[in-house]
Amino acid sequence: MKKTLLCTAIGLACLPAYADNVFTLGQIEVIGENSTDLSTVRIEQADLQKNNQVYMSDVAKSIPGVFLDRSGARNEHNLILRGFTANRVPVFIDGVPVYVPYDGNMDIGRFTTFDLSQIDISKGASSVLYGANTLGGAVNLVTQKPTKEFEGSIGYGFSHGRSGGTGTNQTYFNLGTKQERFYAQISGSFLEKQGSQISHHYQQVNPKGDNGGRAENSMQRDKKLSLKMAFTPNSTDEYTLVLSTQEGNKQQPIYSGSNKNSQERYWRWPEWDKDSIYFLSHTEFGMHNLYLNTKVFYDTFKNKMSSFDDGSFSKQTLKIQPKKSTKNGDSYYRDYSYGAGFELGGNVTEKDLVKFSSTIKYDIHRGHNEYPKYNRFDPVETDKDRTYSFGLENTHSFNQQTKLITGVSFDRREAQRAENYEDENVCPSLGKSNVLCPFNVGNKNAFNYQVKLVHNFDQNDEFSVGFAKKTRLPTMKERYSRKFNSVEPNPFLAPEVAYHYETSYMRTFGDWLRLDGALFYSEVKDAIEQIKQSSGLEKNMNYGKEVFKGVELATTVFATDNLTFGANYTYIRAKNKTNSSYIIRNIPQHKFFAYVDWKIVPNISLYISQEAEHGRYSTDGMGKKSRLVKVSGFGVTNTKVTYDVTKKFSVEAGVSNLFDKNYYYQAGYPEEGRLYFSNVRYQF
Repeated sequence: MKKTLLCTAIGLACLPAYADNVFTLGQIEVIGENSTDLSTVRIEQADLQKNNQVYMSDVAKSIPGVFLDRSGARNEHNLILRGFTANRVPVFIDGVPVYVPYDGNMDIGRFTTFDLSQIDISKGASSVLYGANTLGGAVNLVTQKPTKEFEGSIGYGFSHGRSGGTGTNQTYFNLGTKQERFYAQISGSFLEKQGSQISHHYQQVNPKGDNGGRAENSMQRDKKLSLKMAFTPNSTDEYTLVLSTQEGNKQQPIYSGSNKNSQERYWRWPEWDKDSIYFLSHTEFGMHNLYLNTKVFYDTFKNKMSSFDDGSFSKQTLKIQPKKSTKNGDSYYRDYSYGAGFELGGNVTEKDLVKFSSTIKYDIHRGHNEYPKYNRFDPVETDKDRTYSFGLENTHSFNQQTKLITGVSFDRREAQRAENYEDENVCPSLGKSNVLCPFNVGNKNAFNYQVKLVHNFDQNDEFSVGFAKKTRLPTMKERYSRKFNSVEPNPFLAPEVAYHYETSYMRTFGDWLRLDGALFYSEVKDAIEQIKQSSGLEKNMNYGKEVFKGVELATTVFATDNLTFGANYTYIRAKNKTNSSYIIRNIPQHKFFAYVDWKIVPNISLYISQEAEHGRYSTDGMGKKSRLVKVSGFGVTNTKVTYDVTKKFSVEAGVSNLFDKNYYYQAGYPEEGRLYFSNVRYQF
């Protein structure tokens, strides 16, 4: 029972059935079973299933200090960690960075969770072993591996709203074998959503917006296939090759807000594809616990975005005229990254575990626009970066109760090539337009350091306090993008710098109660903000100073062997210190999650969860006439019943958004109303 208490403190199930199939080579931070620090959260596959979290972005709803960032204008979903947005929090798969080179982030709403063993979320002072750009933390998606001679799982799910064309079909499989000297696994998934269901409480306020029922232009499709092959010559060493291909197709629901001056946008992504190949290894040397981890990776991202004139999605107009151009066509990304790294660790003394890491990564962006109707095909813009990162971490154990973790790292980015196609502006270096205009490029360095003290007063509690200086190098998009000729490029942006202070405490009371709490304070200097220039354009500059501070609380009550209650709460204040009138967007001041898990009889259980958050400030509309509004807070109830037909076969039925709440993360883009769902799973 005590193990369950430790795992459910933040509202997670942590069922043991999935504990052995973790692909440990893909882990960066070692998070112990008794870890109490709310700044580092591990979400197991069983937790994802319990909360019906099909997409990786869904975990934001149940984890303290993590908020869902919904970009309706691009139909993207991302995470905000204690106030830090996605381009400040890199995403990894098995320890390999996967962000889009140009944007510096990734739409994690395209990542399903069927093939994951766990998700590690590090808020604030994440380990220096992650590498560069972890200003606000890091997210690592860890896949599965087989542990038996023959094993697998297969599942199917279906959901539907009250309106036609709102059905979702999802299916997945994982098949694997573990032999004496090797293992292999193949995984696949397919998800197709016909459209989003709008709440029946929704009222149309924009004649060009949705009128209710099924949201227009809201289809999405995601499929993935991966193969994992490993050589295990002994009980400690492992050499693994992973091949993965992912194809996506998504649409963007139309703006349905009250801003009548909003720019209209009718976009679709017929291609959102990602292919990866990476090699990971772990070798132990038999003395001083010495080990060597290596990684080599190659990642491609292919994206096609089509923009249209209106909701018919049939016309694309190209019209070039001063300050009022219309460019509706097809935009292509053909980005790729490759690199390598290693981690060397061991006990230099009986009390000191030292780890040294090094990574080199090349990012290449290739983008261009096409207007087939006008027989115009713009030249390909190419941007290239090379990034180095070196990290050193030491864990000093004073005794069994107290340890001190220190870390330092150095990051360097070398911009090797950058250019924009200038069709409306004169290239300063070439003195003409309709050319690829090169930028001056340069190098930027960043230095990071951190320290954390962990102490157990007795076997039932843990206290920690820490400090970290973290940095982020500006993305290609921040340095070079004109954003439809509204922004002046700035290739010489400096790194953002954050100072994190945090403390946490946990205590268990017998086998029936656990309490967790954390305080955090983060200060960002040289924050990148868009500043108005004399030309009338805006320009990204290292101008801002931001502060994020708050508290996270969590509790679990194990009332009986069959009944568990859990809840967590987050309070956060976000403030721009440079400009007190500027309001930081998309961060609710209060966030709450609670659940009840009741095993009614041995093979039937009832699970009810409640999500709630205080209203958040949001951008309403698009373009120069967009405005800032505050969307209302909300509470959403979800429930499901699980019937375990056998130990290996289960059936679920449930309702998400039980009371059909009409709510928003971003103004003008309503979230889904009531959905009925069912799932079938079989493990062998």
